[in-house]
Amino acid sequence: MRRGVSLCALLAALVFHGSEAAAQARGQGWSVLTGRTVGSNDNVVHVQVGWPGVSVALLHGMTPKVDLGGIFNFNYGIEGDVNADIEPGIKMQMLLRMLLVDSGRLNFGMWFAPGPLFYFRSGYRALIGFTTPIGFEFGIPVSPSANVNLGLDLPFWFYFNRGNGAVIPILMGGGVEYFVEHNLAVTFNLKMGPAIYTNSGVADFDLLALMGIAVKL
Repeated sequence: MRRGVSLCALLAALVFHGSEAAAQARGQGWSVLTGRTVGSNDNVVHVQVGWPGVSVALLHGMTPKVDLGGIFNFNYGIEGDVNADIEPGIKMQMLLRMLLVDSGRLNFGMWFAPGPLFYFRSGYRALIGFTTPIGFEFGIPVSPSANVNLGLDLPFWFYFNRGNGAVIPILMGGGVEYFVEHNLAVTFNLKMGPAIYTNSGVADFDLLALMGIAVKL
C-alpha cells in the first residue's frame, strides 16, 4: 500500500514538473524579439526608443508562423553609425517575420524589412537611399514571463546621391522581453558591430540600443 502511494506521489510530482517546464517553454506564446511570431490573426504594436532613434512597428499574424506589417522610423543617427554626423531622418519599411523552428525550449526565426530612407542635414542635399535588412533570431523562453534572444542583423543599405555607395553593417547581440501582462511586454534590444562602406573600405562602429513596449491589441 505504502509503495503504491509513493508511486502515485512520484508520478504526480513528475506530471507537475513536466507541466511547469512546458509552461516555461511556451512562455506567453507570442514575441516581437525572438523567432516566434505574434500569433495567427493577432495584432501587435511595438514602440522602441533609443539609438539610433524612435520606431513604431505594427504587426499582424498572417499565420501561426508568419507576421506581416510595417515600421516607421525617425532617426537622429544615420543607420546607427556612431561616427557619422547627427542627421535627422526617416525610414518607411515593410516587415516580414517568419518562425522557422520551435522546439518549445528554443526557437529560431528570421525577418526582412525593406524600405526607402531619407536623411536631412542643413546645407546638404538630402541623403536618399534604400535599405534591405535581414536578421536571424534565436529565442529562449527562460520563464513564463521572460524571453531571451540572441541575434545576427545584416541591415544592408545603399544611397543614390552624395557620391553613391552601399553600407554593409554586421551586428550581433541580444535582448530581453519581459511580459508585465499576457498582452503587454517590455523589451530591450542591443546589437553592435562594424558597418563597412564599400566606396571607401572604411568600417565604422554601428550600434543598435533600444528599449520598447509591445502591446497585443
